[in-house]
Amino acid sequence: MAVAMARVYIVRHGETDENRQAIIQGQFDSHLNAKGIEQGKRVAEALRAVPFTAAFTSDLVRASKTAEYILEHHPGVPLRKQTELRERYMGELQGKKYGAKMLPPGESTVESIEAMSARTARWWADTVLALPRRSEPQCALVVSHGGFIGVLVKGLLNKRVRLGKDVQMGRCLNTSVSIVEIMEDGRGVLVQYADISHLAESRKEVVQGNADEQGLRV
Repeated sequence: MAVAMARVYIVRHGETDENRQAIIQGQFDSHLNAKGIEQGKRVAEALRAVPFTAAFTSDLVRASKTAEYILEHHPGVPLRKQTELRERYMGELQGKKYGAKMLPPGESTVESIEAMSARTARWWADTVLALPRRSEPQCALVVSHGGFIGVLVKGLLNKRVRLGKDVQMGRCLNTSVSIVEIMEDGRGVLVQYADISHLAESRKEVVQGNADEQGLRV
């Protein structure tokens, strides 16, 4: 029987004004708004008891600040900022409202789905699967973006990760928490996807749309 190597907690960043206004951010370096800061502190409290041994975040401020809130409860755990964890590069669409018209094929500067899928898979192999083996399973924190998380998880489910019992795929909302358990042989189980039970506000008060994730269709 395969032995658990790690549990990976994948968190989407807190809310930004751009999220609220349905503006495509991509790799534009937006900041958390007041609600996003509150959400960051709530997810930090929800993950307080997790014995993190490693932490990774997109270097974009909305993600790295969310990660910093979480690690306030985990002093001594270094935070590695990685450009590979950035949202999809949306090129000419960045800063525009969702639904904006993109340039014709061949002229667009938007990162292709194929390139993004390759980037997420490469990051997983180079970072998560390369975590050093320990006598006890490692708990790794990963803070990224809705589009990145969706592409990463879908790619994993198409390969060596299976969907856990009663786990359903859905929207990846702000500060939602997904958990993947990885075995020594590299196989894994998605045991939780996009949970926001730590948020005090009702689900309908959380931004339902994600312009960047919706933009993955372009």
